[in-house]
Amino acid sequence: MKRFFFTRVSFLAFVCVFATLTPAWGGSQGTAHPVSTRGPKAALHALAEDGGMVISDTDRCPVCGMLPTKQPKFAAAMMLSDGRTFYFCGNGCLLRTFKHADTYLKKPADQIERMVVKNYFNGTPMDAAAAWWVAGSDVVGPMGPALVALADEAEVVQFKSRHGGKIVFRLSEVDDALWVRLFPQNKK
Repeated sequence: MKRFFFTRVSFLAFVCVFATLTPAWGGSQGTAHPVSTRGPKAALHALAEDGGMVISDTDRCPVCGMLPTKQPKFAAAMMLSDGRTFYFCGNGCLLRTFKHADTYLKKPADQIERMVVKNYFNGTPMDAAAAWWVAGSDVVGPMGPALVALADEAEVVQFKSRHGGKIVFRLSEVDDALWVRLFPQNKK
């Protein structure tokens, strides 16, 4: 029994040392700064000029770690002023990052240069700031109830007649009060 205990303790000590020294597990990559302070890994490919998303099989959502390629209809993108692009599994993760870029990207929000979402009806890329957003419908995305992006008020009416929807908003209207209504479990 004693030998088993020391073997287990030795193994756990090895794992802890290995985890702190290995970049993939959060250790340093030859710099004085740990990986966690630099933010998530950027996408392999940038957004196309027309806003088209060039998502690779290795790109992961910086919020939840899901693969945006699994449900491409819901994928969204964010480009920073330094040119790095991040692809998201859905609009909910995109909006979380928009509101809390410092948490999810380790960058201030003023470095967000462009956000692209897909129109729910036809899948065409569109500027997230120009979109009409609907929350509280029966549409389920990769992370649960979907935040749906639409091109105009006519599409909002059409969408709500098919799928319902409790909150209609524009990106410029996202403040703390609306945030709590969109994500009731997250008070931030």
